[in-house]
Amino acid sequence: MVDGWRIAALVLSTVGYIFAFILIPRIILERRQPAATVAWVLSIALLPMVGVPLYYLVGERRIRRHIRAKIGVVGSVESSVENRVRPGDLSSPIASDCGSVLAKAGAPPPVAGNRVSLISRGDEAYRAVLGLIEEARDHIHAQFFILDVDPIGKRFIHALAARAKAGIRVRLLLDAVGSWRALRRLVRPLRLAGGEVAEFLPALPLHRKWSAHLRNHRKLLITDGMAAFCGGMNIGKNYMGPKREKHQWRDIGAVIHGPAVRDFQVIFLDDWAFATDETGPAGHLFPSLPPRKVDSPQAGTLQVVTSGPDRALRPIYQGVFTAFTSARRRIWIATPYFVPDDAIGTSLENAALRGIDVRLIVPEKSDLRMVWLAGRSYFDELMVAGVKIYLYRPTNIHTKMLIIDDDVGVVGSSNVDIRSFFLNFELGVFLYGRKEIDLLAAAFEEDLSLSLRLDPATFSRRPKTVRFLEDTCRIFSPLF
Repeated sequence: MVDGWRIAALVLSTVGYIFAFILIPRIILERRQPAATVAWVLSIALLPMVGVPLYYLVGERRIRRHIRAKIGVVGSVESSVENRVRPGDLSSPIASDCGSVLAKAGAPPPVAGNRVSLISRGDEAYRAVLGLIEEARDHIHAQFFILDVDPIGKRFIHALAARAKAGIRVRLLLDAVGSWRALRRLVRPLRLAGGEVAEFLPALPLHRKWSAHLRNHRKLLITDGMAAFCGGMNIGKNYMGPKREKHQWRDIGAVIHGPAVRDFQVIFLDDWAFATDETGPAGHLFPSLPPRKVDSPQAGTLQVVTSGPDRALRPIYQGVFTAFTSARRRIWIATPYFVPDDAIGTSLENAALRGIDVRLIVPEKSDLRMVWLAGRSYFDELMVAGVKIYLYRPTNIHTKMLIIDDDVGVVGSSNVDIRSFFLNFELGVFLYGRKEIDLLAAAFEEDLSLSLRLDPATFSRRPKTVRFLEDTCRIFSPLF
C-alpha cells in the first residue's frame, strides 16, 4: 500500500513537472508585466502540483474567442452624442494629453454639458440610488460587483421589484463571484416581479463562458438613459444606508445627468449582451436630449472610460499614467488597494522628486490582508522620493479618487493596483471641469484630516519579519 502511494506521488510529480516545462515558455510568451511573469514561473517551477492547476484556474490570460467577440456587440453611438469635445480643445495641456490618449486607446471622446453630483456619504448614496429607481419611467439598468445579502441589499432588490411590477423594464447584471450569494436567493423577488437578472462570467468550467479570475468590477445604475450613478460603491451596508453610520466605509460616487449617460448605456448593453447572448435594436434606450449650453470647453465635461481583457489596450491605466507623468503641481490619490506596477510606481517617485505634491491615502487596516501587505512594501521607496503617505483611521476607506493639478479628476471602480489595471473589467470617469475637481479636492482634504501621516523613520524600523511578509506578498501580488 505504501509503495502504491509512493508510485502515485511520483507519477503526479512527474506529470506536474512536464506541465511546468510546457507552461513556463508559454507564460513568458504572454508578455505579462515582469513581476507577474516571475511570480507565475516561481510558483509553477517550485510547486508544480499547486502552481499548474492554479494557473489554469486563475492565471490564464488568453482572451477566449467569446471574450474577444464582446467588443462592439451593441455598436457605437459615439457620433450621435451631443456636445462632443475634441481632446485638443480642452483648456489645459494635461487634460488635452489625457483625453487624447484615452480616445486613441479606445474610449469615446469627452462630452460637455453634463451635471455631475459627487457623493461621499453612505446616506447620500442610499437616497440617490433609491431615488433614481423610483424616478424611472421606462427602464432601469444596473450592474454591480457586490450585492450584499443584508438589509440594504434586500431593500435594493425590493425597490427594483416594485418598479418591475409597475411595468418598468428592469435588468440587473451581477458579477458571478462578487455576488454569488445574492444570485442564489436574494434576487428571487425581482425575477418573480418580471425583472431580468444575469450573472457575469461564472467561475466554474461548467459553463460555456467562465473565468475564475476575470471579474466585472464595475458599479453602474442607469435610469431611462437619462441619469447614471457610478463610482466605487457596491450595494450593501458597508457602503450605504438610510443613516450615516460609523461602520460605513468611506467611498465616493457620482450621479450624472446629461449626454454622457449614453456612453454609460453602451457599456451596460455591451456587458449585458455578452452575459446573456441577447442582442437587438437599442432604439428608445438612447433618448435624444436637448443640448445644454456650454459656457466653456470644460463645463461639465467628462470622459467615460472602460478597461478590461476585452480591450486591445488598457485605457484607464494609460490615462492615469499620462496624467501622472504630465502633472506639474499635485497628484492626490485615495485608494483602498495600492499595488502599482513598476511604471506607475516610478512615475509617482519621479513626480515627487520634481517637487510635485504627491499624496497617497490608504486604509490603516484593510479587508484584504495580503493586498494590504503587498502595498506597504512600496512605501519605503515612495517616501524616500518625497511621497506623503497617509493612513485613514476611522474605518476602511474604499474611495477610488485621483486629482492631478486643477485639470483632471478621476472617480470610478478602478483601484491603483495591478488587478484593476490589467485583469478586471473596470469603469472610470475622467473629469475635466474645474468645479468637479474642486469638489473632489474638498473630499480628499476631509479624508486627509481623518488620516495619520506615516513617518518614514518610524516605518523603516518595523520588524524584519513584517518586511519579509510584505516583500513575499509583493512578489506574488500579480496572482491575487
